[in-house]
Amino acid sequence: MVDIIVGAQGGDEGKGKIAAYLSIKDKYDYCAKVGGPNAGHTVFLNGQIFPLKSIPAGFVNPKTKLVLTAGSYIILEWFLEEIKRTGTHNRIIIDPNCVVITPKQISEERSNQHLMGSIGSVGTGLGIAIRDRIERKKIKFAKDAKELKDFIKSVPELLYKEIKKGKKVLIEGTQGFKLSLLHGEYPYVTSRDTTASTFLAETGLGPKYVGDIYAVLKPYVSRVGPGPLDREIKNENELSKYHTQGREIGSVSKRLRRIGEFEFENVRKAIIINSVTRIAITHFDLLENNFKKITEVKSKKAKDFLNLIRRLEEEYPYPKLSLISGGPNTQDIIDLRK
Repeated sequence: MVDIIVGAQGGDEGKGKIAAYLSIKDKYDYCAKVGGPNAGHTVFLNGQIFPLKSIPAGFVNPKTKLVLTAGSYIILEWFLEEIKRTGTHNRIIIDPNCVVITPKQISEERSNQHLMGSIGSVGTGLGIAIRDRIERKKIKFAKDAKELKDFIKSVPELLYKEIKKGKKVLIEGTQGFKLSLLHGEYPYVTSRDTTASTFLAETGLGPKYVGDIYAVLKPYVSRVGPGPLDREIKNENELSKYHTQGREIGSVSKRLRRIGEFEFENVRKAIIINSVTRIAITHFDLLENNFKKITEVKSKKAKDFLNLIRRLEEEYPYPKLSLISGGPNTQDIIDLRK
């Protein structure tokens, strides 16, 4: 069985936290990461903070093997530092066609005013690496890096064999629906598609074994770079709450994120295009503090937001509100699944 996590907004929805929680709660055998180091995950666990740019957030389960796919892009130094810091060396599997971003590609991206300015790139070299791959230029694959030789294994072959045995796989998607190259708010998009179908293809798996698709969203929208935000919040006092309590600072760029009010129509489209079966809400504590059950929610803002979620549950394929995050720690989750 394969489950997939997608971002239903503009990225930074808290996918890493949901992936970390699910890897522990649902005991996934494998956790696969797609995409590149331009999108980070931050995991809060046992009083420690783990900012991740290379490995899956599912590392928090010591029994989960960690997979980088043919659709993954890494900066070698960042990757090696992460596996050392997390102690995950013996659990890493890397597809030979995973791309290693070179210093030259990083330098070229950072000197590109179009990418760094109007597009809002965070300068990790991912856009240039994808361009070079599309143009069939000489690029560096994981199989070409001597530092990675112990991790190399065909991911599709491995996962198909394991799925046939009944093993469970979680795919951690990156960024968010608004940033999809195909379905997002062009030209303020990333350099690849960011939907479940693409994440599956980047892992090297077909749709036959897909179980649940989790859409992660929060009661508002954030963006690091330029691009549309419905009803963007400009009040500095209000923004301060999001940037402090909500920790709305880019995990890679370190920029303060722009904040806008919840965009119902965009999330509705994300649910349809991703075939979402389960909804996971994060940052709910910004609307309602100190609640243990959904029946304890009292604030008008929180109740109004949950009413919007109930409307989303009426969209085919009728996703169910399944997880509500009420704090930063991995276990700060109300699990509504049966």
